[in-house]
Amino acid sequence: MTDITHRQDIDQLVAAFYTKATTDPTIGHIFTEVAKLNLEAHLPVIGDFWESVLLGNMVYRGNPMRKHLELAEKTALTQVQFGAWLAMWEETVKELFAGEKAELAVQRAQNIGRLMLHKIDQRR
Repeated sequence: MTDITHRQDIDQLVAAFYTKATTDPTIGHIFTEVAKLNLEAHLPVIGDFWESVLLGNMVYRGNPMRKHLELAEKTALTQVQFGAWLAMWEETVKELFAGEKAELAVQRAQNIGRLMLHKIDQRR
């Protein structure tokens, strides 16, 4: 297995993750029914986010915290949902990649998840 080194790797990771996430019994409805994501439009944006985080190419222009705070006003986003998201993300990363950037992808997701959950909890 190789590490995450190119945008194509990130696109592969993100697509594999969302294939799982959108059909997951715990969080799938958040993507399909609450956020009503258009995956064709959403995946490149998420790819930009992870390219910025993992490869240092600052291509992402957005505010993921704001998006998740808005989403939390529409549905429950608790430790249960974040835990499912993080477990699925880590599983997908480890199925596809191994190395420093792969580990960073897991660590950064954990940090981001904790921060988002904290911010959501503060607003309740």
